[in-house]
Amino acid sequence: MNNSQETPNASSGLDRGENHDVTELHAAVLREKPDPVEGFEPVNLWMVAGIAGLLFWGGAYLTQYSGRFEAMEFSELPHGKPAPVATVAADPLAAVKRDGMIAYNAVCALCHGEDGAGKAGVAPVLAGSDWVNAEGPNRLLRIVRHGLKGTVKVNKDVTWNPANDAGIVMGSQWEAIGGTNEKLAAVLTYIRSSWGNTGTAVTPQMVADGLAAVKDRSAEANWTQEELLQVPAGGAGAPAVAAAAATPDQLKAQLQALPAEQRQAILKELSK
Repeated sequence: MNNSQETPNASSGLDRGENHDVTELHAAVLREKPDPVEGFEPVNLWMVAGIAGLLFWGGAYLTQYSGRFEAMEFSELPHGKPAPVATVAADPLAAVKRDGMIAYNAVCALCHGEDGAGKAGVAPVLAGSDWVNAEGPNRLLRIVRHGLKGTVKVNKDVTWNPANDAGIVMGSQWEAIGGTNEKLAAVLTYIRSSWGNTGTAVTPQMVADGLAAVKDRSAEANWTQEELLQVPAGGAGAPAVAAAAATPDQLKAQLQALPAEQRQAILKELSK
């Protein structure tokens, strides 16, 4: 019996009979390159150089050809001056008419309509009205200041009779439109120049002169057509009397034809 132990062979084990080289075993692994990781790789220097070159060229180009960003630097117009532009003359009364329209639409349009056509049983027509297109605003401003009642002949074709239309009476609109000469002048100017009307503009001074003649009249004393027809349509206040050409009897007749309030105002002024 041989008690000697066998010396282990280098080839013994599971891989008996095979020779292994660690270097060769890892050679295949070493041939594989690691996967790239985003954000950790340096920027390509050629790209950096290209971008820097573009920036330099752009700056040089703007410096040379920008014309300091002035509009007239490279104008194609002769002498760098723009051609004259035809202008339309602005309406000097545009602002006044606009203010008048705002006040009219807020106060008057409810009854007379935004188109000035009036409303049956409520208010007479303003478009084409002889009262609106009169020579001056003398009668019209009195209507707004104190109101109107009774039958009114609007023009040769239209007669408005509130007694036949529920007996409606127009009261004073003075406070409603603003209660100033400027507001009343603006409203009357708008009415007299709208919807085909051909009346002239009304100034605050015209309103002041017209109302001065009736300053003692009660705000509730509505005018009638008969009273208004005695008031001169032209001018703003008392009628222009040609004193040099009129006889005393003619002057007396003219004064007697005026409304009592206006006649008293004239006599009061003459007595000063």
